[in-house]
Amino acid sequence: MHRPAFLFCVLLFLFAVSVQAIPIHVLSWGTLGSADGEFNFPRRLAVGPDGSVYVADRNNHRIQKFDNEGNFLITWGGLGSEPGQFNYPFGVDVDAGGFVYVSERLNNRIQKFTAAGSFVMMWGSFGFGPGLFYYPVGVAVDSNGNVFVADSFNHRIQKFTNTGVFIATWGTQGDGTGQFSFPVTLGVDAFGNVYVGDSGNRRVQKFNNTGGYILQWGGQGDADDQFQSPRGITVDGAGDVYVVDQAPSTIKKFSSTGTFILEFGGAGSAEGLFDRAEDVAIDGDGNIFITDPGNNRIQKFSDLAVPVKVRNWGSIKARYHTRKKN
Repeated sequence: MHRPAFLFCVLLFLFAVSVQAIPIHVLSWGTLGSADGEFNFPRRLAVGPDGSVYVADRNNHRIQKFDNEGNFLITWGGLGSEPGQFNYPFGVDVDAGGFVYVSERLNNRIQKFTAAGSFVMMWGSFGFGPGLFYYPVGVAVDSNGNVFVADSFNHRIQKFTNTGVFIATWGTQGDGTGQFSFPVTLGVDAFGNVYVGDSGNRRVQKFNNTGGYILQWGGQGDADDQFQSPRGITVDGAGDVYVVDQAPSTIKKFSSTGTFILEFGGAGSAEGLFDRAEDVAIDGDGNIFITDPGNNRIQKFSDLAVPVKVRNWGSIKARYHTRKKN
Protein backbone atom coordinates (compact mmCIF):
# COMPACT_ATOMS: atom_id res chain seq x y z
CA MET A 1 0.00 0.00 0.00
CA HIS A 2 1.29 3.46 -0.89
CA ARG A 3 2.16 5.65 2.06
CA PRO A 4 -0.52 8.36 1.37
CA ALA A 5 -3.21 5.72 1.06
CA PHE A 6 -2.01 4.03 4.25
CA LEU A 7 -2.08 7.32 6.17
CA PHE A 8 -5.55 8.05 4.85
CA CYS A 9 -6.82 4.68 6.08
CA VAL A 10 -5.27 5.26 9.52
CA LEU A 11 -6.87 8.69 9.80
CA LEU A 12 -10.21 7.31 8.64
CA PHE A 13 -10.03 4.57 11.27
CA LEU A 14 -9.17 7.04 14.03
CA PHE A 15 -12.06 9.25 12.97
CA ALA A 16 -14.49 6.34 12.89
CA VAL A 17 -13.67 5.08 16.38
CA SER A 18 -13.87 8.58 17.85
CA VAL A 19 -17.18 9.62 16.30
CA GLN A 20 -20.31 9.62 18.44
CA ALA A 21 -23.83 9.83 17.07
CA ILE A 22 -26.25 12.47 18.28
CA PRO A 23 -29.60 10.76 19.00
CA ILE A 24 -32.24 11.87 16.52
CA HIS A 25 -35.82 12.80 17.37
CA VAL A 26 -38.32 10.11 16.38
CA LEU A 27 -41.65 11.28 17.77
CA SER A 28 -43.43 13.21 20.53
CA TRP A 29 -46.77 12.73 22.21
CA GLY A 30 -48.89 14.58 24.72
CA THR A 31 -50.32 18.03 25.39
CA LEU A 32 -51.66 19.86 28.43
CA GLY A 33 -54.84 18.31 29.80
CA SER A 34 -56.38 15.53 31.84
CA ALA A 35 -57.79 13.25 29.15
CA ASP A 36 -56.17 9.95 28.19
CA GLY A 37 -52.75 10.63 26.67
CA GLU A 38 -52.63 14.21 27.96
CA PHE A 39 -50.36 15.43 30.75
CA ASN A 40 -50.13 17.99 33.50
CA PHE A 41 -46.42 18.29 34.25
CA PRO A 42 -45.19 14.72 33.68
CA ARG A 43 -42.20 14.00 35.92
CA ARG A 44 -40.55 10.60 35.68
CA LEU A 45 -40.93 7.65 33.33
CA ALA A 46 -39.80 4.05 32.96
CA VAL A 47 -39.77 1.39 30.27
CA GLY A 48 -41.06 -2.10 30.99
CA PRO A 49 -39.61 -5.40 29.75
CA ASP A 50 -42.03 -5.37 26.81
CA GLY A 51 -41.12 -1.82 25.80
CA SER A 52 -44.21 -0.19 27.33
CA VAL A 53 -43.65 3.31 28.68
CA TYR A 54 -44.99 4.31 32.12
CA VAL A 55 -45.29 8.02 32.93
CA ALA A 56 -45.82 9.64 36.33
CA ASP A 57 -48.34 12.33 35.35
CA ARG A 58 -47.71 14.36 38.51
CA ASN A 59 -50.39 17.06 38.62
CA ASN A 60 -53.04 14.66 37.33
CA HIS A 61 -52.07 12.29 40.18
CA ARG A 62 -51.92 9.22 37.98
CA ILE A 63 -49.76 6.79 36.04
CA GLN A 64 -50.28 6.53 32.30
CA LYS A 65 -49.08 3.57 30.25
CA PHE A 66 -48.26 3.75 26.53
CA ASP A 67 -46.86 1.41 23.95
CA ASN A 68 -43.41 2.05 22.51
CA GLU A 69 -44.83 4.35 19.84
CA GLY A 70 -46.73 6.57 22.26
CA ASN A 71 -50.17 5.03 21.83
CA PHE A 72 -52.24 5.24 25.01
CA LEU A 73 -52.96 1.93 26.75
CA ILE A 74 -54.28 2.43 30.30
CA THR A 75 -54.18 4.79 33.26
CA TRP A 76 -54.72 4.43 36.99
CA GLY A 77 -54.66 6.56 40.11
CA GLY A 78 -56.39 9.76 41.15
CA LEU A 79 -55.80 12.18 44.00
CA GLY A 80 -55.94 10.63 47.46
CA SER A 81 -54.18 8.55 50.07
CA GLU A 82 -55.99 5.23 49.67
CA PRO A 83 -54.23 2.26 48.06
CA GLY A 84 -53.95 2.90 44.33
CA GLN A 85 -54.39 6.65 44.71
CA PHE A 86 -51.60 9.24 44.54
CA ASN A 87 -50.62 12.59 45.94
CA TYR A 88 -48.02 13.89 43.50
CA PRO A 89 -46.55 10.67 42.07
CA PHE A 90 -42.94 11.38 41.21
CA GLY A 91 -40.64 8.42 40.57
CA VAL A 92 -41.51 5.26 38.66
CA ASP A 93 -39.62 2.11 37.71
CA VAL A 94 -40.42 -1.38 36.45
CA ASP A 95 -38.77 -4.64 37.50
CA ALA A 96 -37.91 -7.64 35.33
CA GLY A 97 -41.28 -9.23 36.11
CA GLY A 98 -43.19 -6.17 34.94
CA PHE A 99 -44.22 -4.90 38.38
CA VAL A 100 -44.41 -1.11 38.62
CA TYR A 101 -43.07 0.88 41.59
CA VAL A 102 -44.19 4.47 42.21
CA SER A 103 -42.81 6.95 44.73
CA GLU A 104 -45.20 9.56 46.10
CA ARG A 105 -43.75 12.81 47.28
CA LEU A 106 -46.59 13.92 49.56
CA ASN A 107 -47.91 10.54 50.74
CA ASN A 108 -44.31 9.60 51.58
CA ARG A 109 -44.61 6.02 50.42
CA ILE A 110 -43.86 3.51 47.67
CA GLN A 111 -46.69 1.68 45.91
CA LYS A 112 -46.31 -1.49 43.86
CA PHE A 113 -48.64 -2.43 40.99
CA THR A 114 -48.99 -5.05 38.29
CA ALA A 115 -48.34 -4.05 34.69
CA ALA A 116 -52.12 -3.67 34.32
CA GLY A 117 -52.27 -1.16 37.18
CA SER A 118 -53.70 -3.45 39.87
CA PHE A 119 -52.57 -2.52 43.36
CA VAL A 120 -50.22 -5.05 44.99
CA MET A 121 -48.85 -3.43 48.14
CA MET A 122 -47.35 -0.27 49.62
CA TRP A 123 -44.87 0.72 52.29
CA GLY A 124 -43.58 3.81 54.03
CA SER A 125 -44.91 6.91 55.76
CA PHE A 126 -43.53 10.26 56.88
CA GLY A 127 -40.54 10.08 59.22
CA PHE A 128 -36.80 9.94 59.69
CA GLY A 129 -36.06 6.37 60.73
CA PRO A 130 -35.37 3.29 58.58
CA GLY A 131 -38.21 2.59 56.17
CA LEU A 132 -39.74 6.05 56.62
CA PHE A 133 -39.56 8.87 54.08
CA TYR A 134 -39.44 12.63 53.76
CA TYR A 135 -40.25 13.41 50.12
CA PRO A 136 -39.19 10.22 48.30
CA VAL A 137 -38.75 11.35 44.71
CA GLY A 138 -36.62 8.72 42.97
CA VAL A 139 -37.04 4.95 42.75
CA ALA A 140 -35.01 2.31 40.89
CA VAL A 141 -35.04 -1.49 40.83
CA ASP A 142 -32.01 -3.69 40.14
CA SER A 143 -31.96 -7.04 38.33
CA ASN A 144 -32.38 -8.90 41.63
CA GLY A 145 -35.51 -6.98 42.53
CA ASN A 146 -33.94 -4.73 45.16
CA VAL A 147 -35.70 -1.37 45.34
CA PHE A 148 -33.67 1.80 45.90
CA VAL A 149 -35.34 5.04 46.96
CA ALA A 150 -33.92 8.58 46.89
CA ASP A 151 -35.28 9.83 50.23
CA SER A 152 -34.64 13.42 49.24
CA PHE A 153 -35.29 15.56 52.32
CA ASN A 154 -33.67 12.93 54.56
CA HIS A 155 -30.58 13.23 52.32
CA ARG A 156 -30.12 9.49 51.98
CA ILE A 157 -30.69 6.39 49.86
CA GLN A 158 -32.75 3.52 51.23
CA LYS A 159 -32.69 -0.05 49.96
CA PHE A 160 -35.59 -2.53 50.24
CA THR A 161 -36.64 -5.93 49.00
CA ASN A 162 -39.38 -5.92 46.37
CA THR A 163 -41.87 -6.57 49.17
CA GLY A 164 -40.84 -3.47 51.08
CA VAL A 165 -38.62 -5.05 53.71
CA PHE A 166 -35.93 -2.58 54.77
CA ILE A 167 -32.37 -3.69 53.99
CA ALA A 168 -30.02 -0.73 54.37
CA THR A 169 -29.58 3.02 54.15
CA TRP A 170 -26.64 5.32 53.43
CA GLY A 171 -25.94 9.01 53.28
CA THR A 172 -26.25 12.11 55.46
CA GLN A 173 -26.62 15.77 54.59
CA GLY A 174 -23.42 17.38 53.34
CA ASP A 175 -21.07 17.78 50.42
CA GLY A 176 -18.47 15.18 51.37
CA THR A 177 -17.90 11.80 49.74
CA GLY A 178 -21.01 9.67 50.19
CA GLN A 179 -23.06 12.58 51.54
CA PHE A 180 -26.02 14.17 49.77
CA SER A 181 -27.87 17.41 49.38
CA PHE A 182 -31.41 16.57 48.25
CA PRO A 183 -30.77 13.44 46.14
CA VAL A 184 -33.52 13.29 43.55
CA THR A 185 -32.92 10.38 41.21
CA LEU A 186 -31.32 6.95 40.83
CA GLY A 187 -30.04 4.72 38.08
CA VAL A 188 -28.86 1.11 38.41
CA ASP A 189 -26.55 -0.67 35.97
CA ALA A 190 -26.33 -4.36 35.05
CA PHE A 191 -23.83 -4.98 37.85
CA GLY A 192 -26.09 -3.47 40.49
CA ASN A 193 -24.08 -0.27 40.86
CA VAL A 194 -26.22 2.69 41.90
CA TYR A 195 -25.84 6.16 40.37
CA VAL A 196 -27.35 9.00 42.41
CA GLY A 197 -28.29 12.45 41.14
CA ASP A 198 -27.06 14.57 44.07
CA SER A 199 -29.03 17.63 43.10
CA GLY A 200 -27.92 20.19 45.68
CA ASN A 201 -24.26 19.30 45.16
CA ARG A 202 -24.66 19.34 41.35
CA ARG A 203 -22.97 15.98 40.92
CA VAL A 204 -23.47 12.28 40.27
CA GLN A 205 -22.17 9.78 42.82
CA LYS A 206 -21.68 6.09 42.07
CA PHE A 207 -22.00 3.36 44.71
CA ASN A 208 -21.94 -0.41 44.75
CA ASN A 209 -25.09 -2.37 45.53
CA THR A 210 -24.59 -2.13 49.28
CA GLY A 211 -23.85 1.59 49.35
CA GLY A 212 -20.08 1.47 49.14
CA TYR A 213 -18.75 4.64 47.53
CA ILE A 214 -16.99 4.20 44.16
CA LEU A 215 -16.57 7.58 42.46
CA GLN A 216 -18.22 10.88 41.57
CA TRP A 217 -18.20 13.56 38.90
CA GLY A 218 -19.78 16.93 38.32
CA GLY A 219 -19.93 20.17 40.24
CA GLN A 220 -21.75 23.36 39.33
CA GLY A 221 -20.87 24.81 35.96
CA ASP A 222 -21.29 24.66 32.21
CA ALA A 223 -18.31 22.43 31.38
CA ASP A 224 -18.89 19.05 29.74
CA ASP A 225 -18.67 17.13 33.02
CA GLN A 226 -20.51 19.69 35.18
CA PHE A 227 -24.19 20.30 35.92
CA GLN A 228 -26.57 23.10 36.75
CA SER A 229 -29.41 20.91 37.98
CA PRO A 230 -28.93 17.12 37.57
CA ARG A 231 -32.23 15.24 37.44
CA GLY A 232 -33.07 11.94 35.77
CA ILE A 233 -30.45 9.21 35.37
CA THR A 234 -30.49 5.96 33.44
CA VAL A 235 -27.87 3.44 32.31
CA ASP A 236 -27.94 1.80 28.87
CA GLY A 237 -27.03 -1.76 27.95
CA ALA A 238 -23.42 -0.80 27.29
CA GLY A 239 -23.07 0.72 30.76
CA ASP A 240 -23.08 4.36 29.62
CA VAL A 241 -24.86 6.81 31.89
CA TYR A 242 -27.39 9.42 30.72
CA VAL A 243 -28.05 12.41 32.98
CA VAL A 244 -30.70 15.09 32.49
CA ASP A 245 -29.40 18.57 33.34
CA GLN A 246 -32.68 20.38 33.92
CA ALA A 247 -31.66 24.06 33.93
CA PRO A 248 -30.23 24.05 30.37
CA SER A 249 -32.65 21.23 29.40
CA THR A 250 -29.91 19.04 27.97
CA ILE A 251 -29.09 15.36 28.27
CA LYS A 252 -25.48 14.40 28.86
CA LYS A 253 -24.01 10.97 28.19
CA PHE A 254 -21.02 9.67 30.16
CA SER A 255 -19.03 6.48 30.45
CA SER A 256 -19.47 4.42 33.61
CA THR A 257 -16.44 6.22 35.06
CA GLY A 258 -17.82 9.70 34.37
CA THR A 259 -15.99 10.52 31.15
CA PHE A 260 -18.08 12.89 29.02
CA ILE A 261 -19.24 11.46 25.67
CA LEU A 262 -21.90 13.74 24.21
CA GLU A 263 -24.72 16.18 24.91
CA PHE A 264 -27.99 16.88 23.12
CA GLY A 265 -31.15 18.91 23.60
CA GLY A 266 -31.58 22.47 24.76
CA ALA A 267 -34.34 24.81 25.87
CA GLY A 268 -37.35 25.35 23.61
CA SER A 269 -40.61 23.92 22.33
CA ALA A 270 -39.53 22.58 18.94
CA GLU A 271 -38.94 18.87 18.40
CA GLY A 272 -35.77 17.78 20.14
CA LEU A 273 -35.84 20.69 22.61
CA PHE A 274 -37.25 20.75 26.13
CA ASP A 275 -38.86 22.97 28.74
CA ARG A 276 -37.32 21.80 32.03
CA ALA A 277 -36.38 18.30 30.90
CA GLU A 278 -36.82 15.93 33.84
CA ASP A 279 -36.17 12.24 33.26
CA VAL A 280 -34.72 9.77 30.78
CA ALA A 281 -35.28 6.05 30.16
CA ILE A 282 -33.92 3.65 27.53
CA ASP A 283 -35.53 0.52 26.11
CA GLY A 284 -33.84 -2.69 25.01
CA ASP A 285 -33.42 -1.40 21.46
CA GLY A 286 -31.61 1.74 22.57
CA ASN A 287 -34.55 4.10 22.07
CA ILE A 288 -34.38 7.05 24.46
CA PHE A 289 -37.50 8.49 26.13
CA ILE A 290 -37.46 11.88 27.89
CA THR A 291 -40.09 13.68 29.93
CA ASP A 292 -40.62 17.28 28.85
CA PRO A 293 -42.77 18.69 31.70
CA GLY A 294 -43.01 22.32 30.62
CA ASN A 295 -44.19 21.22 27.18
CA ASN A 296 -46.40 18.48 28.69
CA ARG A 297 -45.11 15.77 26.39
CA ILE A 298 -42.84 12.77 26.05
CA GLN A 299 -40.14 12.74 23.39
CA LYS A 300 -38.57 9.64 21.85
CA PHE A 301 -35.12 9.53 20.26
CA SER A 302 -33.11 6.89 18.46
CA ASP A 303 -29.39 6.49 18.99
CA LEU A 304 -29.07 4.95 15.50
CA ALA A 305 -28.17 8.34 14.06
CA VAL A 306 -25.68 9.58 11.52
CA PRO A 307 -22.40 10.32 13.34
CA VAL A 308 -22.03 14.08 13.50
CA LYS A 309 -19.54 14.85 16.24
CA VAL A 310 -16.12 13.88 17.45
CA ARG A 311 -14.97 13.18 20.96
CA ASN A 312 -11.96 14.89 22.49
CA TRP A 313 -8.39 13.79 21.88
CA GLY A 314 -5.02 15.47 22.02
CA SER A 315 -5.25 19.20 22.57
CA ILE A 316 -8.35 19.72 20.42
CA LYS A 317 -11.65 19.97 22.26
CA ALA A 318 -15.12 20.13 20.77
CA ARG A 319 -18.38 20.72 22.60
CA TYR A 320 -21.34 19.04 21.04
CA HIS A 321 -24.92 20.18 20.68
CA THR A 322 -28.07 19.04 18.93
CA ARG A 323 -28.13 18.70 15.18
CA LYS A 324 -31.62 18.92 13.71
CA LYS A 325 -32.93 16.01 11.72
CA ASN A 326 -33.15 16.73 7.98
